[in-house]
Amino acid sequence: MDKQEWSIALRSFSHSQRQSNSIPDRSNFSDEEEWQCRVIGGELISWMDDRLPNILRERTALRKFDPDPLMIFTTIMPGMAAALEILLELSEQFVYLLHEEYEEWEKNHPIDEFTFHIHHWSYFCECRGELLARAREAYPSVSVEQFRIHSSGDLWGDHCGFFGHHLWRWSGQELELLEEGFAYGVY
Repeated sequence: MDKQEWSIALRSFSHSQRQSNSIPDRSNFSDEEEWQCRVIGGELISWMDDRLPNILRERTALRKFDPDPLMIFTTIMPGMAAALEILLELSEQFVYLLHEEYEEWEKNHPIDEFTFHIHHWSYFCECRGELLARAREAYPSVSVEQFRIHSSGDLWGDHCGFFGHHLWRWSGQELELLEEGFAYGVY
């Protein structure tokens, strides 16, 4: 499958997902979802301004990647609302999906080995397992129900990318960053 076929198929899949699960208006978000939208939107803008240009330069230097890759952004619904606003003028370069939708897509379609695309993600999820144990130890005054993890990162080639899990606290009224880079790594 070449870049055009792969991109058309992915865009078609994305469009069908939005037909069955549209992006809600931000005015319908809960307070926490609105805060998540702001955090994810800010992270996406920062990634586009700071990290993406470096990734594109590295890809060019390696000379084995498409010089004009498709950017795939995966997130949760508050992040989809942020992407809709931020990426409006860049719709030809970006495809954005819910994280679980992209996972479904990957299972059913051959991956292009990042030749044609860059995958960036940013979403909130439950704090559990080892991260929850570490969070409870580091922040004993915060109740377990208040912990949130903001996961972000990118992959753009074999062993090319990074991830970070950032620890947040939901107070019931606002998100408070407890520790950026609570866990992180490279691929």
